[in-house]
Amino acid sequence: MVEPVKKEPAEDTELRDGKNAAGDAASAPETGTPAEKSPEDIAREEEQRAQMVQQLTTVDGWMERLHDPALGGVGLAFLKAAGSVLKREDIDFDMKPSAGYHSFIYPPKPGQDSFSNYVLYGAEALENAERLMGARTHEFVHALQYQTAAALHADPFNAATNIMVSPYDYLLRKERLEQDAYVKGAWLCALAAADAPDIVKVMESSPLPVSTFQNIRAQSADLTDAFEKAARDCRNLLGVWTKDAEKTVIADDWHARAIDEYERMMKYRHDNLQAGETLTFVRMDGADILEIGASFGPNTFVADAHNKSLTEIENLSPAHAQKIAEIEKKYSIAPRASLPTLSEAFAAAGTTRADFIAMAARAAIGISDAA
Repeated sequence: MVEPVKKEPAEDTELRDGKNAAGDAASAPETGTPAEKSPEDIAREEEQRAQMVQQLTTVDGWMERLHDPALGGVGLAFLKAAGSVLKREDIDFDMKPSAGYHSFIYPPKPGQDSFSNYVLYGAEALENAERLMGARTHEFVHALQYQTAAALHADPFNAATNIMVSPYDYLLRKERLEQDAYVKGAWLCALAAADAPDIVKVMESSPLPVSTFQNIRAQSADLTDAFEKAARDCRNLLGVWTKDAEKTVIADDWHARAIDEYERMMKYRHDNLQAGETLTFVRMDGADILEIGASFGPNTFVADAHNKSLTEIENLSPAHAQKIAEIEKKYSIAPRASLPTLSEAFAAAGTTRADFIAMAARAAIGISDAA
């Protein structure tokens, strides 16, 4: 799960987690004074933090020994790649999901990076080392996606730029980054089963269970073929994702969360535009999707940037399509087909994908119509 952080006066409030967003953002205290913790709460948190450290040591060992029959030793490379980019890992004692990768802080304080780039674990992830392994691999993949995919920085939460993907592409992006993270996470956890056989049972509730990935790989021509099939499988998992809702595929839940994030952040960005400042909207092309899939290991979305299915949402619900149209109308966003691609926006601005990603770390306003 990817969650930017919108900085409230009192605290960091997570906006990309649909379970937390509405209530937490509205209830943040205005005084900035956190509630005083009891000695019991402090002792419990210290115990959980010690538990996390111990379990991370176990998980590190499993990760270091990951060996793929086709690729050889992949664990150390995965740990090194994620460790070289993440700012920190920590525990959030009040977080409802098991874990979250935090991408952007908006707005950043003077001198503060817009690109927050860290992972938090909730208490649920500490139930056992196997669950922590599942959460950690998923969030590490998200962290690596943000190092390779420029489209993930064309984000309304990114204070370093005024260029952002269209509402349709924000949903598309959400789907692709979750597909990639679930596929790569299931792959790595399947490899960990040699050390931690219980991980197969623990991960049965995942949108892509380890056992499902193992079966898909056994029936696939190679690992790349398995990734492509597994990506389709996980986005079509049926379930009830919110209370009292009808059963639907998990991609619908991803889309609903993405719409909520985009709409609330667009209002904030629009209401805070300075005189003469504008927002530039773009659409993604196949190259943008392949950058997401290049997080680690084989590309989840194969290697054909001209494949139209890469940039099309399969079975977008009528309700979500209508919501996209409403957002476009409200903020005068041109029809998607008439928008420039991200590559075209870079060419017009005389910048590169690498420079665009680097802008977040510089916490400076980047591309805009006035640039």
